[in-house]
Parts: sequence; structure tokens; C-alpha cells
Amino acid sequence: MKKYIMLGLVLLPLVLVGQKDAAQLFEPDLIRADIDTLITKLMLVHPTFKNHYETHNVESRIDSIKANIKTPMSSIDFFRMMQPFVVVDGHTTLRSIDEISPGVENPLFPFRVIIHNNTLYIKENLTDNKSLERGSIIESINGLPTPIVIANLTRYIPGEKYNFKTKSLEHQFHIYLALVYGSFSQFTLTVNNAEFNLSGATWGDFYEPSKPKFELRFYDDDIAYIYKRKFMPPRDFLHFMDSAFTAISEKQVKHLIIDNLNGGGMTDLADSLMSYFTDQPYGLMEKKVTKLSPMTKDYIAEKMTEGYLKDGFFILEYPERSHTRHNKFNGSTYILTGPLSYSTATCFPAAAKCYGNAFIVGEESGQPLISNGGQDSFTLPNTGVPCITSLSVVYMPGHNGNRIDGVFPDYEVRPTLDDQLNDTDYLLDYTLRLIRSDPE
Repeated sequence: MKKYIMLGLVLLPLVLVGQKDAAQLFEPDLIRADIDTLITKLMLVHPTFKNHYETHNVESRIDSIKANIKTPMSSIDFFRMMQPFVVVDGHTTLRSIDEISPGVENPLFPFRVIIHNNTLYIKENLTDNKSLERGSIIESINGLPTPIVIANLTRYIPGEKYNFKTKSLEHQFHIYLALVYGSFSQFTLTVNNAEFNLSGATWGDFYEPSKPKFELRFYDDDIAYIYKRKFMPPRDFLHFMDSAFTAISEKQVKHLIIDNLNGGGMTDLADSLMSYFTDQPYGLMEKKVTKLSPMTKDYIAEKMTEGYLKDGFFILEYPERSHTRHNKFNGSTYILTGPLSYSTATCFPAAAKCYGNAFIVGEESGQPLISNGGQDSFTLPNTGVPCITSLSVVYMPGHNGNRIDGVFPDYEVRPTLDDQLNDTDYLLDYTLRLIRSDPE
């Protein structure tokens, strides 16, 4: 959980097969050997892959794939074939090492998009055809209906929950379309029931300035708003939060809103942030169950006196703790949470809700409260494809024993299509109205 790397038988529809990547090709025997290495290694080190492999009859599908490899393949072909078998959680994934589109001009899908109710909408038009307006519906891409494209691409997104996968895909649609279907200099699209032939976009077209790492705002003199891009980097995070809560204390703020709509980072920093707005004991995690393997040997040896071994796993239980802060906030706290609240950004609202430290506003978090975390990586010997893998099962506060539910909000607020298309601050606006309607 310290780090978060976000990014069936895979026979891609021929209608969307793009230009062949000019990449090194590997003989079938080498590809089959890397498949065996990948599966064997994940069975050895991943905490739940063996159970997933056996429960979902993955072996027969893998055997079928291996039997049908008759010609040399590139590493991107390997990625396209094996990634859907690997992405059993949001911390486990293959990484493509080939360029997506060597030698292809304008290789990317030329729109920023929104996925709403399984429909693909134009959010930003990156083409020269200005008749394609924001909110237009894209019905097909190169002859394939977009619901089929969406369903296929989500199979490649690391994660457990569909809401997390689709929201992640929304932000990276142009990348995953190229990774999975290949690169095109021209796209044939059906938009609002009319056909268009459009040039692709460049990487530069998708550039947008990054948001600041942190931000503190005040509303109505008694409401503070804290934005953090993620729980990183450590020194900057700690410095900003101490300065922010000093300012909040000096202004005698009564209400605090924390923007937690994106995730990742260090649980220690989430623990630190929570210590500013509660006096009660709490914990960011209930326990962590780490599989014994060569990848975890050193970690387990270091932590052995803090936990215990059972059935091939090292179990570390976390006691509740309290903290003392000179600039502690004593008012009401609201944490904004949504589908991209993943990893540490799920642990944080989970603990806040479980211990009654804050109100959760928004949508269910993107990660289940019992799910996989901790990471390491290995590289396949022939294709050179890296695989990032989870090492532990993490139990977060407030879980109900299943591996399905995330953090449910106290106040559920879903965006409208207009909210998504126009990047409105609908959740912040709702929370401000909520506070103002009952300021005490």
C-alpha cells in the first residue's frame, strides 16, 4: 500500500487491428516459456492469484492460448494476450515496454471522452472538425460499436470494481485503445449517427498542466478546503499539512472539507493527516496478510517480532493509536470520495468512517475494504515485459468480511453528465450547501 502504480482468451476483433508495430518478434517457444514463467511466478508470490487461477478455470484458457501460438509475436502482442489474466486487483499489472506506435503519425484517438451509462461522449474535440461538439455521442470506432470497445478495454484495466475501471479508462482511453487495438493515423467514427473520417491526435494534444500538489482555500470565514493530489511526497506533504492546520487553527474554522477524489501514496501520510482532526484512537489498517515468498522474505524477517506466521502467510495486526497535535482541528470534517479513491485513498475514508472521525460525501470508493496491496515487480526473461504484483491482502477498518464493498458515503452524490463534461465542482458545491444549510 505504500505505492500505487496506476497505470479471457484475447483474440482482438479483426475489424480494429491496426498497423503492425515495428518491434522485435519472439519465437512461439519463447512466448510460451514467458507465459509459464508469468503464471508460475504469480502463483508463487501473489496473495490470491492461485485461488483466482483455480476458481476461474484459468488453466484451460491458458493451455488453449499456448496451443494456438503459431507465429512470432512482439512484447506488445504478449501484453494484449496476457494482461486480462493478470489484472486481478488494482496493484497487479503487466507493463508494455514497446512504443505504442512506432512510425505512425497522429496515432491516438482524437478526443478526450466521458463514459456515462456505458455510452461514450466527446468531452474535448482534438480534431479540426469543429462540428463535433462536447456531449456528442460516439457510437462506433472503426466499425465496432463503442459498448463493445468499452467492455473489451475494461478487461485490461487493473482493479477489482467496475466503477474504478471505467473511470480509469475514461482518463486513459486514448492510451488503452492504442495498446489493445493498435495505432491508426485515421479513424472512421460514427458520431451522433453520422460517419466521419478523422485524423488521429498526437501525444502533445493530450498535454495539460498538472494541478498543484496541495491547495488550501477558505469559504465563508469558517469553512476550510484542503486538496491533495495524493499522499505524496512525504516531506512536502507533512510540511503543507502542518502549515495548513496552523492556518485553520488561527482562523478558528468550524468545518473542514478534504478532497480525497484521487488515490495513491503512503498510508503513513494518511495516518498523519487524520491525526489533525481526531482525538480518538484509530488505525488506517486492521491487518495485513503477506504471502511467504522470495519477494517478501526480507520484509517478513524485519517485521517478524511484530506479527506471526500462519498457513504460509505472515500476519501483521495493527493496534489503534492516538496522536497529539498542537494545531488539532476540533470542528466537523467532510471527506470527498469517489471511484478513483483507491489504495491509500480508500484506507483514509475507511478509517475516518469506521471511527466516526468524518462524514464521507460522494460515491463508493474504487477499492474493496478487503483487497490486495503492497507491491514488487519481476521481469519476464524472454520478452522483457515487467509485471507488477501485489504481495499482501489488506484488511481496512469497517470491512464486513467480503471482498466487494468499498467505503460507502454518508451522503451519496453522483455527477450528472453535464457535471462530467464540464468538470464542475459538483461535490464541493454540494458539501458547501450541506454545511451552510446546517452550520451548527
